[in-house]
Amino acid sequence: MNYRFANKRQLRSQIKPMKIKLSLILALAVALTGICRAEGQDAAKTKSTPTDASAGLKAVTNASPDEVAAVIEFNSDTSLPQAVQTLARSAGINIQFDPMLVNATKADGSPLPPPVVNAVRWEKITARQALTALLENYNWRLVQDVNTGIARVTRKDTNSEPMVTTVIQLNYANPTNIAMAVTNTLSKGSKIIADLRTSQLVVLTQEKELDGAVALIKKLDRATRQILIEAKLVETTRNPHSLKGVDWTGTLAAQNVTFGNGITSGSIAQNGTSGGPTIIGGSSAKPDGAPMTGNVAGGGGGGLTNITSLLTQVGNGGFSLNTARGFSPATAFLNADGVHAVMSFLNTDSDTKSLALPRTVALDGVATELSVVRNVPVFEQEQSAGAAGTQPLATAKPNYEKKVGNTIINEVGIKLNVVPHIVGMTNVMMQIAPEISAKELQLETQTLSGQVNSAPVFSRRKITTEAVVPSGFTLVVGGLDNDNTSQVMTKVPLLGDIPGLGALFRSSDKQRTKQNLLIFVTPTIVSESDYQSTPSDFLKNKFTPMPEKDESAWDSGKPYDWTKPVSPDVQVRSPKATE
Repeated sequence: MNYRFANKRQLRSQIKPMKIKLSLILALAVALTGICRAEGQDAAKTKSTPTDASAGLKAVTNASPDEVAAVIEFNSDTSLPQAVQTLARSAGINIQFDPMLVNATKADGSPLPPPVVNAVRWEKITARQALTALLENYNWRLVQDVNTGIARVTRKDTNSEPMVTTVIQLNYANPTNIAMAVTNTLSKGSKIIADLRTSQLVVLTQEKELDGAVALIKKLDRATRQILIEAKLVETTRNPHSLKGVDWTGTLAAQNVTFGNGITSGSIAQNGTSGGPTIIGGSSAKPDGAPMTGNVAGGGGGGLTNITSLLTQVGNGGFSLNTARGFSPATAFLNADGVHAVMSFLNTDSDTKSLALPRTVALDGVATELSVVRNVPVFEQEQSAGAAGTQPLATAKPNYEKKVGNTIINEVGIKLNVVPHIVGMTNVMMQIAPEISAKELQLETQTLSGQVNSAPVFSRRKITTEAVVPSGFTLVVGGLDNDNTSQVMTKVPLLGDIPGLGALFRSSDKQRTKQNLLIFVTPTIVSESDYQSTPSDFLKNKFTPMPEKDESAWDSGKPYDWTKPVSPDVQVRSPKATE
């Protein structure tokens, strides 16, 4: 185009607006180029991996709340409120934060920084799903207000979760044990009630915990394995006894010797006529041991000379005879128990063997006792209150379970306590405690407050050990042997040392008691194939009473009823007893 101008001033006035328009056009072109370039970069960022919270959500910013996003990612430096707010905006949810979450403070009053989201990356989920997962991970929740349509972000309260109830039937386990074990795994407020009558559990817990609690109960409700315990207890006792020689213990030990002819008893009184004492109602012993009874009066005669010299007062109402002064010639008497000797020439030997074969089935981990015992009564005296003015009555009662601590001391015999426990598949660990007890022949005697008391003595032998035995193998327990040897020799001094003849004044008593005990324990793990069903028709059949039998007159003690007619077709009939 050609333009003509009249003068330079007119030309300048036309060029200046054109420069301004050109500048505006160039600026607009530059701006459009920057916008296009920025949009291209944003599109590239959307396709690539985001690096921050806003970039990570760019893929879902312009999408609908229920549209699945390709990638949602947060870096580790993103705060939790910022991530929640971004996801809520993308999901189309209006939210507000609980002031207790965003304005939390430390113990010293300083502000507590909000939690930081760990580096996470989600693919092919919606923004709503990502928001729910993020809140659940940090124990936060959304409380929707139906009136305002604004959701409140607050901390989750476990007690506010809805509770559900279910009943679970147990097949093997004890309801009480299962309830105690599972309750500790549930949240606060959950309960498990055991019904022992029906072997059921009533579970009250949150819905999200119910499936886990049911699965745990099913795992614990398993059949307890059982072990067959077979024991063999063999005890042998040998008691050889040799007694030979002449025992003079009865003659030369504890010999009772007395001087005189005894002590009399009675009372002494004056008769008044002769001035001498009178023995009233007294009794004495003659030199030959015959008693002297009756009243003896003083005054002369009667075969006794000067009777006053024969009396010596003893205590209040007793006297003795002085034989050295009362008889002529003077004599004395020596009384002894006599000569007594025991001659023995005998050997005895006794052998005893005791065998016990107890067996039982025990649950895994349950204590089992196998025992062959007898109870020896211990008599105890009880003092009962008597009536007014009478002495209390003493009654002796036997006690068959005399306890010292937790042990019954008068229960003697053989006991075997076993606690089996299955280890692995084929081994059995056993806690074994065999015990042997017996009552001693001799009694224990003690004197307390001047009174002699005696009580029986009980001996006990016990071993406590643990061992692991393969199923079906036998464990031998020993070491409970007892060997007692005693030898008693008696001799008369000097006479027992004479060669040859001294054998008549010596004796020997040799005795030995030897006890051996062996215990064989065989544990066997019981499987389900070891059980066999037993057919029974008890519930299918009606009860049939036992038929009555006719008893003959020979076998019956009841008189025969002759009033009953006899059937004419019966030629030989035994008399029937009356009912």
